[in-house]
Amino acid sequence: MLVLIERADVMRPRIGITSSVNKRDYESEDRDVVMLPWNYPSIVEECGGLPLILSEGGDPDACIGAIDALIIAGGRDIDPATYGHDSLPETNDLRRSQDLWELSLIDSAKKRELPILGICRGHQLMAVSYGGLLHQHLPTTPPYEKHGAWGGKWSKHEVFVVPESKLSNIIGLSSIVNSAHHQGVSDPGGLEVNARSEDGLIEGLEDPDREFVMSVQWHPEALGQNSIISALVRAAT
Repeated sequence: MLVLIERADVMRPRIGITSSVNKRDYESEDRDVVMLPWNYPSIVEECGGLPLILSEGGDPDACIGAIDALIIAGGRDIDPATYGHDSLPETNDLRRSQDLWELSLIDSAKKRELPILGICRGHQLMAVSYGGLLHQHLPTTPPYEKHGAWGGKWSKHEVFVVPESKLSNIIGLSSIVNSAHHQGVSDPGGLEVNARSEDGLIEGLEDPDREFVMSVQWHPEALGQNSIISALVRAAT
């Protein structure tokens, strides 16, 4: 069957978005299902990009060769083994194969100088990819015990953006953001911090030597924060 693709779609930047494999009852019991919240591809469409969902296991170089920009989406915890630490009891939703695949995607995207945006889990994985470290459980890590909601719940707080950072050019010097995580970046590695919450947690990172390599701890796709996604799409054009 011949599939006709509109010329406008061909010209739109192709934004690859990572997904997660989870066990779900889907047509039959306990199947491995590729999952991604709908608001990721939806906001990419709104901002002028063509969303392409990437599933774990695809050849990283081939995946990156098929897209113009990469979003590392939110999701499960990152295995502390990826940054040389043992797991705490609270770090229990792990899939090491996903961690390694997404790290390979980031490495390939950097080699091809593609724009990259990490969101929540993706923010944390970006830090790891640049040699950084994570807090495994904020509720037991001073001074972040009351940082925000986690475990399927959401809260909001303010973030303060570093003046003259690339992020400040996109969202200004402060923003009210959402929070739904219990891990966080403790060491940014080779990235620069561009935003923190009031309690000092690292909420944003960027590579000053790249046009657009950035990550945020919050979920702009759930906030409808089009400015960040639009900036990624423009960088991919």
